[in-house]
Amino acid sequence: MKKSILFLPRWYPNKTDVQLGTFIRQQAILLKDEFDISVIYVQADSTAKQKFEFIENKKEGIHEIIVYFKEGTGPFKKLINLNRYKKAQQLAYKKLNRKVDLCHVQVPYRSAPLALYLKRKQQVEFVVTEHWSGYLTGDFQKKNKLDQKLYKTVLKKAATISCVSELLQKKFKENTGFDSVVIPNFIEHFPMDVESEPTNKLQLLSVSDMIDTVKNISGLIKAFSDAIKINPNLHLTLIGGGPDEEKILDLITELQLQQQISFRGRQPHISVLTEMNSCHFYICNSNFETFGMTVAEALRAGKPVISTKCGGPEEFLNSNNSILINPKNNEELKSAILKMATEFQNYNSENLATEIENRFGKNTIKQKLISFYQALFK
Repeated sequence: MKKSILFLPRWYPNKTDVQLGTFIRQQAILLKDEFDISVIYVQADSTAKQKFEFIENKKEGIHEIIVYFKEGTGPFKKLINLNRYKKAQQLAYKKLNRKVDLCHVQVPYRSAPLALYLKRKQQVEFVVTEHWSGYLTGDFQKKNKLDQKLYKTVLKKAATISCVSELLQKKFKENTGFDSVVIPNFIEHFPMDVESEPTNKLQLLSVSDMIDTVKNISGLIKAFSDAIKINPNLHLTLIGGGPDEEKILDLITELQLQQQISFRGRQPHISVLTEMNSCHFYICNSNFETFGMTVAEALRAGKPVISTKCGGPEEFLNSNNSILINPKNNEELKSAILKMATEFQNYNSENLATEIENRFGKNTIKQKLISFYQALFK
């Protein structure tokens, strides 16, 4: 009989953001043949008409319960939301109505209350996976002492911890004092026989959350604006959404780039992978990345990459698959765009894809995750 594992993610695709945590959902699906996988995800919703709304799905081999709760207001908003979050997890667990052998908390600590409860009441162990860039940016240290203490309480009670890259593992240890193992995200690729519309433009692609302090999308737009003055045969597609979306759209308008830049907003994962297949090369202009999922996905699609030296991607990027530049350097990025526009065809697409598949393919990461869990079932 298969062991039952409950995913408790902080990030997960939902009606407010279809791109959020897609890699966590794909990881759950990846493990469905070896384990009985269920997911409980809770999300505040300021537009909710009722206190709790439950969306239950049994598809692609996993059992999902997504709960939207009415977001609190006023001076006690944070406390109200915390209580509603905990209540939503408890109600979803009752709906799940199954024995759980292990919980997997993805991105603590907000998603951990149910795991802590099950450990205390039913002696169900839990593991933690950390993806958060806050250990790289200094955001963890900026949190108040109570939040830091809550983080560390969750980590102390976890049976074991993983991080998605060696850099994050190092910074996680420096910030929290806890050891971890490295289990990267796995990279998907869907071969698609999609005929692109005829165009003489070179198609550039960048996919990210619209959080400019982390992703530096404004820097990419400015460097692209300078590049097309020299090579007008370039077209950039931006995919993603977030708090700085309006700021990004205003900058595109200010620089009169509406014809040269296509802004697609948030897109389902399959649409993102389709764009990967259609572009000529990919750009990551982030200031910080814990892993760099989209960078690896582009390589898996056989596309060369321009990337800043922003952390995680440097562990799998080299001169054979990319041009690496310094963060926050628009001149370097402009030069890299112009260089890649003349050299992208020199990269061996098959070699790019094979290298990433061997390192981050489904089978490789699946075995790491199975070992991660099974050590606790002995």
